[in-house]
Amino acid sequence: MLVLLDENGLTSARRLCYLDRNITVEWCFRRVVVVVLTVLFFAKHIWIAAATQEMTLPLGMGFLLRRETMRRSHFPIIGILLVCGCASNAGLKAPHTLLFSPITPEYLQDTAQEWKATGYDGFLLANVMRNWSDDVWGTDSESRTRGDDDQTLQRVKCCNEECRAQGITQNFIKVAFYSHVPLWTDETSWQEINENFREAARFAKMSGCRGIALDIEYVGEQYDLDWDGYDYEGYTPAELRRAAVKRGRDLVAAMLQSYPDMVFLTLPEGIYFYGPLATDLLVGMVRGMGRAGAPGGIHLLTERSYQVVNTFGLIHYAHRLESDILAALDKSTASYWKRRCSIALGGWPLGYYREILDEEGNRLGYSGRAEEFGDRIVGSYADKSGNFSPEDFREQYAGLLLGSRKYCWIYGHGATWWHFTEADVARYGNVSNSTLPVDRQLDAYRAVVKEKWMSSDRMKNLGQRVRKHEGEAILQDLGFVGTFKVIGPFGSKGLDSFSHVFPPERETDFDGDYAGSVPHVRWRNVSADSVGYVDFRSHLSPSDWVCAYACCKVISPDSVSGQIRLGTNDTATLWLNGEKMLCKKVERSAVPDSDIVPVHLRKGENTILVKVCNTEYNWGLYLRITDEEGNALTKLTFWP
Repeated sequence: MLVLLDENGLTSARRLCYLDRNITVEWCFRRVVVVVLTVLFFAKHIWIAAATQEMTLPLGMGFLLRRETMRRSHFPIIGILLVCGCASNAGLKAPHTLLFSPITPEYLQDTAQEWKATGYDGFLLANVMRNWSDDVWGTDSESRTRGDDDQTLQRVKCCNEECRAQGITQNFIKVAFYSHVPLWTDETSWQEINENFREAARFAKMSGCRGIALDIEYVGEQYDLDWDGYDYEGYTPAELRRAAVKRGRDLVAAMLQSYPDMVFLTLPEGIYFYGPLATDLLVGMVRGMGRAGAPGGIHLLTERSYQVVNTFGLIHYAHRLESDILAALDKSTASYWKRRCSIALGGWPLGYYREILDEEGNRLGYSGRAEEFGDRIVGSYADKSGNFSPEDFREQYAGLLLGSRKYCWIYGHGATWWHFTEADVARYGNVSNSTLPVDRQLDAYRAVVKEKWMSSDRMKNLGQRVRKHEGEAILQDLGFVGTFKVIGPFGSKGLDSFSHVFPPERETDFDGDYAGSVPHVRWRNVSADSVGYVDFRSHLSPSDWVCAYACCKVISPDSVSGQIRLGTNDTATLWLNGEKMLCKKVERSAVPDSDIVPVHLRKGENTILVKVCNTEYNWGLYLRITDEEGNALTKLTFWP
C-alpha cells in the first residue's frame, strides 16, 4: 500500500489530523454539554444561596456556601457531571496482556508478583495438554487420576491461586493441532477429539484457568481443498467444508458442557494464512459459541501483526480482519461476535532468527544475528535479542492495546523474557532457551509493557471507533488510492522475480499484451476494498511465487510536497515519474504505512508504479498519498 509521509518519517498513526475533523467534533460537543450542565447546576444553587443570604461574596472574588445549602442529595449529581467531564478526556481501557512462552506453573507461581508488576495479566500455559490427541489427565503419566488427585491439576491450581492473589487472572491451557487431525467427515474420530477437549475444559475450570487456547497452525495444508490427503471418495468439496464448520461447532459445544463461561482463544488468523477450511472451522467455532450464548466469547489471536511496529497500521489491520470475519458469518452469528468476541493483536519483540540458504535458495537452517553468529547454523532459539528496538516496541504495543478490545498478546519465542541460573534449572528444569543470555535492553522492553502507553489522543479516538465497529467511515478519508491499472502475474518459483525486469518496467503501454506466468497478461482496472486494500490474489492467477504491477496517475493542480505511504505483501518497489523511490525485498503482511516515502508531486500529471512480488498466500497492497501531516491531499484527482 502506498502512503505519503512527512519529512520526519512520522507514521500516520501519529499524524492523522483528519481525526480532529471527524472525531473531535463529537468529543467537543460532549464536553460543551457537560460544561454547560455543570455551570447551570452551580449557578442555580449560587442564586438560591444569594437569595436566602446564605452566601457571602467577599469583594466579588469568591464565594462561601454554608454547608447546609448544598444538600447531600446533590452530590451524586455533581459526581456524575464531573465523572462525565473527565471520562470524555480519559484514555481507553487497556485490554488484558497475555504472554505465550514455555513458562512452567512452578516458575510462574514463584514469580507471579514480578510478572504482574511488569504489566502481564495472564499466560498461555503450554505442555499441560500439548496436542489435540492427548488426554489432559495423562500429562502426569497417570491417566487414571482424573480429578483433584491429578498431579498436573494440583500444579496448575496452586499456580493460579498465587497468580490471582497477585492480580493475574487470565491464564489459559494452550492446546495445538501439532499433528494431522482426522478427516473432517470422520464423525467417530472427531467424537473422541471432542471428548479430549471436554476434559481439557473441565481441567481448566477445576484448576482456575480462564479457558482454552487452541493453535491450529501446524496442519496448514489440511485447510486447502486440494490437499493430497483428500481423495474425495464418498464426499465432495462442499461436504468437506460443511463438515469443517460442524467440527468447529461441536468442538466448542463439548468444551462449554464442562465450562459454560469459559473464554476461548484461537490462533492464528487462518482466514488469511490458509485455505477455506480454516475459515470454515472458525465460522463453526463462533457459531457454536453464539448458539450457546457463551459469555466468554471467542477471541482471535493474530500473528501477521508480529513485526508491525506502526500504531495506525495495527489498528487498521484489526479493523480489516474483523470486517472480513464478519463478512463470513451469518447475521445472527455476526451479532454475537460484535457483542462477545474480538481480535487480539499479537507482537513478537524478542527472539531473533534468520534463514540460512544455499546458493540455490534452499534453506539450510537458522542462525542469529550475523554480527554475533555469522552464518553458523545454531537454530531458531539461540538468539534472544530484539526483533526491533524498545522504542519501536512502544509504538507496536500502543497499536496492540488500541486495536484489541479484550486481549492482546506477546509471543515469547522461548524464554526470551527471563534467564535461568543453574539453581533455577535445578528447581524448574531447563525450559527451551532459558539459560541463554537475554537482550541487553530487556528492562526497557519490560518498561514498555508496564507503562501501557496508548499513543496520541487521535489514535485513542480511532481505536475507540474501531472497537465500536465504526472504523470504516473514518478510514475512508485517509487518502487511499481507490483504483489502479494492474497487470500480472509475471515470473515463477525459482526465478528471482524481485530483481528481474519485466515489460511494465520498460514501458507503460496500457493496451499491451505480454507473456507472463500465463501466455497472455493485460492491464485491467482493480479497485481497493472498503479499507483501502488492493487484493491481487482475487484478480490474478497463479498467485504464488509471482509478481504484479499496479499503476495510477495522480493529477495535482499545484506543485506540492507530501508522502507516499505504502504497505505490501510481500516485496515493494516504487517508482514516481520513472524515478525509483523504494526498493525493499521483504516477506511480510500488507499493513498500511509500512513504508513512508517523502515525495514531490509536480503540477499536472504524476505516474506511480508499484511492483509487488509474492511468496505464498495473501498478495496485495495499500497505497495512500498525504500531506506532510498525514492528511489526505484533497485537491488531487486520479486516473483510472
